[in-house]
Amino acid sequence: MSRLFWIGVGAAAAVVAARKSRALVEAHTPPGVAQAAGVVSGLGGALRSARAEFSASLAEREGELRHGLLGDADLDAARARTDAWRADRADRSDRTDRAGRTTRSDRAGRHADPAATRPASTEPRAEDPSDGELGYSFF
Repeated sequence: MSRLFWIGVGAAAAVVAARKSRALVEAHTPPGVAQAAGVVSGLGGALRSARAEFSASLAEREGELRHGLLGDADLDAARARTDAWRADRADRSDRTDRAGRTTRSDRAGRHADPAATRPASTEPRAEDPSDGELGYSFF
């Protein structure tokens, strides 16, 4: 119980000290300095509103550019197809390198039979499915 009492005394002393110090500062501050402090706080508000306006304009322009680039294409569907394509490419890259050569660990060393380094199949390389619909894609 005594701890709670001292916590209350400390809180009350902090409030009294804050009020007294604020009154002391106001009494001894020249009028020009107080006015300058008001200008600085007003400047901070102006900067906050300018930043909010800039962010809104940025989002609007980004939407315009995205619509101009992608048109009415469904962006979420294009991203889903691209993610599926990338997952398929990652699965294929576990079996072959960029040149289409087999990279399995069961191959006989670094200087294996030259026939083993030829592409495993003659199927065409995978293409990005979103390229045909959108022309090109950054996503």
